[in-house]
Amino acid sequence: MNSLSRTQKLQANPLARPRQARPALVHMRGDYLGSSLRIERNVLRIGRGSDAELRLENDDEASRLHAKVERCETPTGHFQYWLTDLRSTNGTQLNGIPLVPGEPVLLHDGDKFSIGRHILKFTFLDDIDEEFHRRITDLITHDDLTGLLTRKSFILEMEREMARSTRYGHSFGLLMMDIDYFKRVNDTHGHLVGSQVLREVAGVIRQTLRDSDVAGRYGGEEYIALLPETDRVRAHEAGERIRMAIESVPFTASLHDPRAKLHLTISIGISSYPSDATRVNDLIERADEAMYEAKRRGRNLVQVSGQSPAMRATPPSVPAPPAWSALEADSPTEHHTIEQPRPAGEM
Repeated sequence: MNSLSRTQKLQANPLARPRQARPALVHMRGDYLGSSLRIERNVLRIGRGSDAELRLENDDEASRLHAKVERCETPTGHFQYWLTDLRSTNGTQLNGIPLVPGEPVLLHDGDKFSIGRHILKFTFLDDIDEEFHRRITDLITHDDLTGLLTRKSFILEMEREMARSTRYGHSFGLLMMDIDYFKRVNDTHGHLVGSQVLREVAGVIRQTLRDSDVAGRYGGEEYIALLPETDRVRAHEAGERIRMAIESVPFTASLHDPRAKLHLTISIGISSYPSDATRVNDLIERADEAMYEAKRRGRNLVQVSGQSPAMRATPPSVPAPPAWSALEADSPTEHHTIEQPRPAGEM
């Protein structure tokens, strides 16, 4: 193939055709690393306050309304984008140079500006670019085994919910969950089966929770969930639904024999904001303490922080768990069910 025909073929490739690119801000450093936001309004205000269209709520070095990006139409019908520092406390830097407060500066493709602990890049993204950034964000924020939020991402969500609940006077529940005797799964069936079980348990938790709830993998066989606008009683009911679902689902016991199943239980501790704590780490600690209290009382229990004793009986208002089509067994007698031994001292 000569060079001319090769060039002609490349020009005919649909991927080589020009695509519409849209102005956007990409998070280069900070809590939202890798994520992008289209600039679709004439004024985009940035800061940690609730009035900002782009909120950096966990950045105490950013002012409530720190800076703004303005879209201005030129006489030729094109748009220009201008960055202005809104007389912030700590200032705004564009490509390392401090801005004069109140004086707009024209943005060019690739410009980077810093606000507090965050760095944002002004650029133009097409559909492929946006999909790339979505996938990068997903890889950063989600656990690759279970698909739940990573511990760090979950805590960021918890901080946002705590700020929102404080502002509007709402409560929320926190569930700390740990699979009982999970070490026996790895020791008996191997780590590949153990990984599959962790994935399946995460799926059950995700299906049991509401769409508005947030679930994460806290570490190892520990999971954590945040239930917005949920009081202590409703959080207990949600915990019972998860406990019952885990207890009723047959989980993978062999990667080679689909009939081989094992049965698990889970211990759950619950804390409530703001009644149990008003700081993130303290609220997690209260839920963790309640979860270990459930372990001490016999496991397969839901324990609410500050309440005793933990109860295995389902509260009257909790309905039976739904049918789990993805993991459903035909009947217990048609499977090789493997009962797990209960050695003393194991969690």
